Amino acid sequence: MAKGRRLWKTKHLTLRPPCHGGGDGDGDGGHPDWILLDVQAYIADRRNATTATAMLSNGGHQIQLFDTEPTVEAVDADLLLLRIHVSLNHVHDLVYQASMLPSLTLMPSQDPYLHEPNCIALIPRSSHGFYISTLDTDLRSGIGRYNLCLFDSTNSKWSHESLSLDQLRNPPDKNEVLHITEKVITFINDPHLVAFVDPWRGIIICDILDTETQTASYVPMPKEIINLNRTRGALITRDIAVVRDRLTMARLGTVFDPEINGWDWELSTWSRPVGSCLDDDDEDWREDFMVESCDISVDDNTCKNVELLPKTQDDRPAIAKLHVANPTLSLTDPQVVYLVGNVDITDEKAVLLTLDMANKRLQRISVYDAERFVNGVDVGFTQSTISQYFAPASGDR
Repeated sequence: MAKGRRLWKTKHLTLRPPCHGGGDGDGDGGHPDWILLDVQAYIADRRNATTATAMLSNGGHQIQLFDTEPTVEAVDADLLLLRIHVSLNHVHDLVYQASMLPSLTLMPSQDPYLHEPNCIALIPRSSHGFYISTLDTDLRSGIGRYNLCLFDSTNSKWSHESLSLDQLRNPPDKNEVLHITEKVITFINDPHLVAFVDPWRGIIICDILDTETQTASYVPMPKEIINLNRTRGALITRDIAVVRDRLTMARLGTVFDPEINGWDWELSTWSRPVGSCLDDDDEDWREDFMVESCDISVDDNTCKNVELLPKTQDDRPAIAKLHVANPTLSLTDPQVVYLVGNVDITDEKAVLLTLDMANKRLQRISVYDAERFVNGVDVGFTQSTISQYFAPASGDR
């Protein structure tokens, strides 16, 4: 099969997880505050301090055959929702909790919940257990109506409340009523507040436990980057996260460069205080940083692993020749954004770029294994703070 027509993932890599190499940690033996987490799991019989087990609905027999790789459907704090695909129409959803004694909880049959992708919020309870919340489109009730669904692990039951965009504080215009959630984020200071994000248009913020007043608000994206003509696929070029108490948005786009008479890519970040999304504060989005690929400096003395950057035959910076995607915000540094880049979208190897937006320079280049993703367009990882909760242990993790 020709390289440009590669349609199948390289399966042997799924069965060969990378070893834990230690990395460039702080040297204090602790865990990082956050990590980039693969959203497709590896399959291997490795057991260590993070291992947990669960009784499945098949009577406890071990799964011997997977239809595809297990996938991470949601992650928050010490919780992770893992979906195991046994067959096309048969999946197991399990919630993994990292702690001194890691656990796996088998979810009841998902029907009719947990079907919409990228729309699942996983929230720790204050005492024990967890909540799962989804915002499902209610097509039977008309445009702009949703069901806010809630699962409580203490009784293993689902409940749902109707939600209309008209009920929201600052509701969108009728011609902008479409909302398709592609990312869900929570707020550390108020974990019951969940933001269901349509990166093309806006954000619905709900208190999942407020069944009395159903307090919710709508926060539109910065008007300069709203795109009413797009649906789905936003995370290829956009990201959103809470960084230092600011709701922060990253946007990857293209710009025409007259100096080269061609197109370059540009990356911008926008932010606003979290508090301005939850009350009547008038403070709006601000553009924090914007860089064009041709302006990014690559210094052999300050950029780690610069030798991994593809070489070019002309005088253009190699970084400007890359196809880039999946902008991912740092959870601790508002100046840093990560990008996946390759020379050709069908390349089996890619690079992960760590970009300092404020100083317009490349901080680091790492190898990223793109062989497990079809045609280079899948989102391969997401941010997670689960690394803070792993129990100390020796050996690989």
